Amino acid sequence: MKNAKTLAGECLCGKVSWEMSGPFEFFGMCQCSRCRKVTGAAFATNLFVKPEQFIWLSGKTHRGEYLMASPNTFGNAFCKTCGSRVPRNTARGWVLTPLGSSMELPGIEPTLVCPEDHTDWFTGLESLIKSKK
Repeated sequence: MKNAKTLAGECLCGKVSWEMSGPFEFFGMCQCSRCRKVTGAAFATNLFVKPEQFIWLSGKTHRGEYLMASPNTFGNAFCKTCGSRVPRNTARGWVLTPLGSSMELPGIEPTLVCPEDHTDWFTGLESLIKSKK
């Protein structure tokens, strides 16, 4: 089910903030080695929105960005002050927003991304997502 709500997000120090408007189409939870490295956690939770659904409220120029060399499309954007993950444009035309930086839920169910690339110390994400459906 797609939801038309509006979500706001910000970095830890509040210098970078944004807003996203639904309907939201893709909420990805990924446990690949790259997402684990960039988040420092067992998995990343990202909401992907179209550029017209996204606006910067503050701090767009206060972002840093790291992009892997081609042909990779992986990257990370972060606040230059506190280091929190912040939105970035993807190579496929979406805006990737770290959902943990929002205080609300998107109103759609998550999809597991990269289920084959996980760590031995956390393997239950797929069963957690399936149990919610």
